[in-house]
Amino acid sequence: MSVLYVFAASGMEAQPVRRICTVSNSNSGLSCGTNNVALITGAMGPKNARSKAEAALNGRPGGQLHSRSDAVISIGLCGGLDSSLPHQRIVAYTECMSTDGGRTLPCSPAITDWAISVLAAANVRCDRVVGITSTRIATTPSRKAALGDRGATVVDMESYSILEVAARAGIPAAVIRVVSDPHDWELPDFNRALSEDGGLDGWKALRVALGSPLRTLKLLGANRRAMQSLGPALEIVLKADTFAVATS
Repeated sequence: MSVLYVFAASGMEAQPVRRICTVSNSNSGLSCGTNNVALITGAMGPKNARSKAEAALNGRPGGQLHSRSDAVISIGLCGGLDSSLPHQRIVAYTECMSTDGGRTLPCSPAITDWAISVLAAANVRCDRVVGITSTRIATTPSRKAALGDRGATVVDMESYSILEVAARAGIPAAVIRVVSDPHDWELPDFNRALSEDGGLDGWKALRVALGSPLRTLKLLGANRRAMQSLGPALEIVLKADTFAVATS
């Protein structure tokens, strides 16, 4: 049995984990197969993600759900920065950069290799990618191209912060996500709705959505389909009996 801390930025991104897990009788977390899962949500943006990870992994009040953690996994959506990554492609990060600078952080090779092999055995394709965490949403093809020029192939807003905290805590970490918007898509400018901590201001986001209704509907539909693709992959990984092998 392993204890897994799973981080999801939003309730929508956490929904597949809630669906496949059951409430554990032995603790306040969830059970997936033989594994115990602590699901941490509401961590959109680098600052929020760092705060949530520090609370959970460093045992700050209200954050720690288990006495130990065998592995950390960042899940959810990501934007594609390369033409080889279509919508709904499952990806596993090998390493992650940050637009704020700092060194590139590696993901656990053991967990990453194991997860890809488990998915491959179930005929689920999962590409190895280099991620970059941004403080801003990559809404235009030109912005995505600029991030790609740094050597990244996908972008999100949380994984670097989570990997950084996990590394300080000495806990192996991995990132398993799904491409929601390919490199050539243009999105509504939800950057105008970002709060100081990187989360979305609901009223401002509504105004952005109303100002760009077709792109918003396209994005919402794409996000939903992407998470429907990620759900079965997460079920395979989180329920695998041999997860302990990858974290040993």
